[in-house]
Amino acid sequence: MRKLLSVICFSSLSAWASESPVKFGGFLDTYYAYDFNNPKNHEREFTTQPVRHNEFNLNLAFIEAKIQQEKTRGRLALQLGNSVTKNSASEPTDGTTSGPQDTKYIQEAFVGKKIGDKTWIDAGIFLGNIGAESWISKDNWTYTRALNLDYVPYYSSGVRVEHQIDQKQSLQLQLLNGWQNISENNHGKALGMQYKRSLNETTTFTYNNFFGDEEVVSVKPRFRGYHNFIFQWIKSDEWQYLGSFDFGHQSQQNSNGVDGWFATSVTSRRVLNADQALALRVEYYADPHQSNVVTSTPRGFRVYGASLNFDQKLDQNVLWRSEIRGFKSEDEIYPTSTNKRNKMNGFIVTSLSAWF
Repeated sequence: MRKLLSVICFSSLSAWASESPVKFGGFLDTYYAYDFNNPKNHEREFTTQPVRHNEFNLNLAFIEAKIQQEKTRGRLALQLGNSVTKNSASEPTDGTTSGPQDTKYIQEAFVGKKIGDKTWIDAGIFLGNIGAESWISKDNWTYTRALNLDYVPYYSSGVRVEHQIDQKQSLQLQLLNGWQNISENNHGKALGMQYKRSLNETTTFTYNNFFGDEEVVSVKPRFRGYHNFIFQWIKSDEWQYLGSFDFGHQSQQNSNGVDGWFATSVTSRRVLNADQALALRVEYYADPHQSNVVTSTPRGFRVYGASLNFDQKLDQNVLWRSEIRGFKSEDEIYPTSTNKRNKMNGFIVTSLSAWF
């Protein structure tokens, strides 16, 4: 009798899962990284991933439930990992119901409704739209994110309207709480936009922006603007290119001036075969006024970088990735095994990820 009931229950659940509009999934990204500066507390600075040195650890894991119907859509994804802890460290705490203690576990939580033939409106918590690389490592050409992607919002909270202009163009408008914060840090709201256009069959252009009055790294709100330009060129099945240029501007704390910063990165990817690929990236980030990246050094965050990534697919849903990456800063900012800091930083990281 028990066996019969088990068979009936299992069959019912299987039938429900196959017919349900809700699709479930998950992702697991484990890693080992070795920093040649050997930071004494195992903590790597000026990055969101990989954060820990000389450890086997978890970069990101999440489970998700998604729905995509003709007029309704949504996603709920719960997460944890080193990158989650690092990215939520600056989440505002104002009152007893805000702060990272709970919100850091939410990767996305939004519901959307179709309000026209080509228009959707979503409300909730979303993955950030700025930049050419995702929080989810398997979706990127390199395991680590470029510097200009490390210092833009990984997530946003608010309302967005997405409109498909035609087959080649789309537009997204956003009303947000602010620059990577679920809880508010002031009484203002921020605006964001994304415009994407297919220039031809192989080339895509994307423009993202952000405008808002934010506290950011100070105790007094300051107006911040940010612009992100992306070109992706899929030259062939073997050769692919990705270029990004960003610049930001922010009103000064105690005067009427404006401080600016910019960053750029170029990635070239060579697909060797169905299971292997190489990617080379070069980049530069310049924030001399420390508007976005605080170093507490005379010349601020001015860093050159390069990395080489190798991908090996082990199964349909299992990926092994290895990357070597180096930085050169104009100031001594990178921690070492002593109390001294270094202008140079290099590390290797290897990752094993799986998803369903």
